[in-house]
Parts: sequence; structure tokens; C-alpha cells
Amino acid sequence: MFSLGHLSDLHATPVVVKNPLQLLNKRFFGWLSWQIRRQHYHRTSVVDALMDDLSQAPIDHLVVTGDLTNLALTSEFSAAREGLKRLGDARDVSIVPGNHDAYVRVAQSKSWSLWSDYFESDEADTAAEASDPRDRFPTLRIRGPLAVVGLCSALPTRLFDASGTLGDAQLDRLERMLHGLAERDLCRVISIHHPITVGATHTRRWLRDAEPLRSVIGRAGADLVVHGHNHRTLIAEIAGPNGAIPVVGVRSASDIGQREERRAQYHVYEIERNHGSDDPRFRIALRIRGYDRDSGRFCAEDERVLVG
Repeated sequence: MFSLGHLSDLHATPVVVKNPLQLLNKRFFGWLSWQIRRQHYHRTSVVDALMDDLSQAPIDHLVVTGDLTNLALTSEFSAAREGLKRLGDARDVSIVPGNHDAYVRVAQSKSWSLWSDYFESDEADTAAEASDPRDRFPTLRIRGPLAVVGLCSALPTRLFDASGTLGDAQLDRLERMLHGLAERDLCRVISIHHPITVGATHTRRWLRDAEPLRSVIGRAGADLVVHGHNHRTLIAEIAGPNGAIPVVGVRSASDIGQREERRAQYHVYEIERNHGSDDPRFRIALRIRGYDRDSGRFCAEDERVLVG
């Protein structure tokens, strides 16, 4: 059995504006939201409890689906780097960026490049050498029986727009990758920040090319898709070439839980080969751990079998 952890939307970096000029763009409204509302939800005490729980959990690999930062300030990217180190070594943690990590355009040398070893592919190709980090996606990391495929849906958008886009080039690379992986005895897990199912969120927050992505997965196949962004639990499925593929969204991992449906959680998948039959090839079970405000700790909350 292989244990895969999944968390998202940490928003754990301090929002420190040293130069007011940094707010002369979309960041101003994000900063205002942080001051009035969001800082009261996303708490460092919850993150500390998360780190403590993860240190005791038997997890073989951890996937983080974006929004490590709040306003994409340069100071936040450095702080997020330190947060990633707390989660584990780059060999043991895979990330994809979220829309808050692309809130506005920031020089790559001061932003995503600081995290590059956490989304670096195991198997080099021409995209791996691209100067724009978005062109390095999809990424591929082989861990045990898993092929962890990372997609980048994050890019700067206009005011009040939190949508995402993959783009034709990334979708083309993804389809070739998934077809290639189908020939290997691996469980294909796709990680992305934005939800991909119909009706998962409204158009201001959706993945613009979700339908083409579902078509790619429908042709090439996958075993599991995980995402964040909505700060709510979402368990759905999409059609694949050999049956339904589970799509699971996780809540923010740092929310104190002033609204119960947003209270911090993270997911653990237990994945093992089905030796008795060829279809499905893998049994996938989900365990949910959530933050308990009374004890200040993460506790077991739910478990279910998704496949097998």
C-alpha cells in the first residue's frame, strides 16, 4: 500500500507590505480582504497543528495544490519556501501553483523559481528546460506505484477574476504524457489547483478550459484527480476510457473553521494494486483528517473507498 497525502490553500505566508507601491494594482483589494476578513480565518496555529499531525502520519508522498501565498508578494514566496521545508524534502513533496501564487506578475527569479525543486520532473524533456515555469508543466514525478502529474492552471487575471487556464500547449503535452503512462503499470494521479467538474464553482473562479481537460482525460485516462481552490470538500467523478475517475477537492488546510464547511482538513489516499483483477488496477481509499477547535489538533473524520 502507498500512502499519498493531499493538502491545499495554505495561505500561510505573512502579509507584510513594506512599500505601498506594491498595492497599486490588483493586490490592493486582496490586501483589503486580508485585513478585514481572511486573516481571521487562516491561522498559523492551525498550520502548526497540521505540521504536527503530518509529522506523525504514515505518508509516503505529499501533494500540495497551490495557494501557498496570499498576494504574491516577493516576501511571501521566500516565506512559502520555508513553509515547504517544514512539510518535507522536495523529493517527498510535490506542488502545483494556485491563482493566489499568480495574483500579479512577479519576476520568476523572485517567485516560483524559489520552489522549482518541488515541481521538478523526474524524467526530463524539452519543456523541463523552458524559461517560463508554466511551460514546464505538466510535471511528472514517479513515486512508488504512482505517477504524480502536476498541472499549472495559475496565471495573472484581471480584478475580481480568480479563474484558471491550462492552455492548448499544456493540454497537448498532458495527453501525450498520459498515453505514455498508460503503457506502464502506474497509478496516474493528476494534481491541479482549480476544480475540473461541471458546476463545481461559478465562472469567476472556474477553470476556463475544464471541458477540454476532461476530454483529454476521457481519451487518455487517469486513476485520480485532486484539486483545491474552493476551500470545500468535493467528491465527484468524470468519465474515463475504462470507467469513472474520482475527482476530489480538499478544503484549505489552515482555516480555523468559523464556517463549519470550511474548517481545515487534509486528505490521505491509501493506494494498492488490485491483484485479483485487471479492472480497476488499483484500489483507492480516502481518509479525511480535520482540525478540531476544542483540542487544537487534527483528528480522523471520515473514510471511504473511491475505487475498488
